[in-house]
Amino acid sequence: MKRSLNFAVVLAVCVLFTGSALATNGMNMIGYGVRSSGMGGADAAADAGFAGVAGNPATMGKLNDRGMALGVSLLMPKLNVSNEAMGLDLDGEDQIFPLPYIAYTQRLGSDSPWILGMEAYAQGGMGVEFLNFPTSATTSDKISSNVMFMRLTGAASYQVNEKLTLGLSAIGGYAKMDFAMFPGGAGGMDVTDMTDMGFAGRFGLQFKVCDRMTIGAVYTSEAALDLKDGNAAINFGTAGGGVIDYAAQMNDFAWPQEAEFGIAFQPSSDWLVAVDTKWINWESSMDVVTLEVSDPPDGYPATPFPDGQGGYTDSMPFQMKWEDQMVYALGVEYSINEMNTVRAGFNHGCSPVPDDYLSPLFPAIVENHATVGYGLNLGNLSFDLAYEMGFENTQTNDNTNAMVNPFGPGITVSHSQNTIHFETAYSF
Repeated sequence: MKRSLNFAVVLAVCVLFTGSALATNGMNMIGYGVRSSGMGGADAAADAGFAGVAGNPATMGKLNDRGMALGVSLLMPKLNVSNEAMGLDLDGEDQIFPLPYIAYTQRLGSDSPWILGMEAYAQGGMGVEFLNFPTSATTSDKISSNVMFMRLTGAASYQVNEKLTLGLSAIGGYAKMDFAMFPGGAGGMDVTDMTDMGFAGRFGLQFKVCDRMTIGAVYTSEAALDLKDGNAAINFGTAGGGVIDYAAQMNDFAWPQEAEFGIAFQPSSDWLVAVDTKWINWESSMDVVTLEVSDPPDGYPATPFPDGQGGYTDSMPFQMKWEDQMVYALGVEYSINEMNTVRAGFNHGCSPVPDDYLSPLFPAIVENHATVGYGLNLGNLSFDLAYEMGFENTQTNDNTNAMVNPFGPGITVSHSQNTIHFETAYSF
């Protein structure tokens, strides 16, 4: 009971102190756990320790029979929005997002084929803050967004025989979204505290082809998220009554299903090479998401948004139209000796955001990432570090439809980021 309570407390702390994350494969982190991040996210086939709970459950706990890990990632995005016709060239605010996680795995006996695990971690998200953004009223205001998704995963793996291991995970997710579009002027809004719980399942397998080669595969189902119980502060201007609060929810938002396949190969006892391919179904989960408002004070309109056809409606669609993403990861690991290990990796996934639907609010467009890592093994205690560079990618939206592109044709977003990962683990 005490262990369960302690884990719940840590999960609560993770949720409270995790902000938005401009994650790198769309809204997903490229890897889960520092070893994976140091190897470019190539983790579907390689034997994993405690952080394997968040990846392929068939690989978890194979490096340690029992123990736990605590880690944190510090994500530092760099953003710029520009429009030559508007004379706009604006950098996003410098931000550091802490993304903590905790993991625990245990084999159910020295000769048991069963391993159980639990992990709380930041699945991903996205977020921006641009101040002094020019408006159509020749003033300046802010635009910002904050999408956060935390997951609590319970997993079990079963070793069928010397070659085959199967794994299964039950995943509960907590999502939160805020965003603001020119809240200081008439027609602007500040939407806060829309939340929901979503649930998914994951199935994985690991197959040992020979002593030097292992393959792995993992499938994760979609988690539907209708974000609700939020507040939309809509600015009607001084003449219209000022800022009025509505109840707010976001419909048709989901975290996507994924399928991943990987190969891990040891050319020698000191070297490990891992290659992964992953499909992420953004097309299904990030198509058109709709902000819906309700319950205005007496005397204020129930339909505050223009519908683009001369009328008004209670909902505002965000035309995301994201495309499915194929991600390719390559990682290498070299054991210098029993204590010291170094890692490197590369991860590529084409931006899921089409140019004609690019928005400065949701610019998850980084495509290429290089990583390095280091592990120090002191027996029962270990430390791991990784550094991840997301190279700058730039996209431009020339869409002239104001209902799809309210920021105007020619809006350009550039996005790069640096991420530092740290983990300490203890086996007992």
